[in-house]
Amino acid sequence: MGGGGGSQLIFFVLMIGLLVFMFSRTRKQQKAQQQMQSSVAPGAEVMTTSGQFGTVVDVDGDVVTLEIAPGVNARFTRRAVARVVTPSVVSEAESFTADGTHGPSGDGLDLRKDPRGGLDGDAPRT
Repeated sequence: MGGGGGSQLIFFVLMIGLLVFMFSRTRKQQKAQQQMQSSVAPGAEVMTTSGQFGTVVDVDGDVVTLEIAPGVNARFTRRAVARVVTPSVVSEAESFTADGTHGPSGDGLDLRKDPRGGLDGDAPRT
């Protein structure tokens, strides 16, 4: 009859251990996020918590100015930076197609809209 108390104690200890593990992991993630946000510098390409991509133009205290389009700047708090995006390195020769136009070289998926109403590579819609 006395076996129920021991299993309750083990269950209680496991629950406490699980909570300690979860809190310590969360603290580590928060610390890593804060370090990343404090290391943001001009020239870095970042993504905000709302999914907006931009290049850091200026950092003034807790305010980060991002260029979100050519000539368009937006101000965000430093905490709005979700992650630093490592830009893909594309050589100048790879950025031009065989016919000399700027765009994908045919190796990947091209999702630009076709003026005929479909996507490039699709048959025209009738």
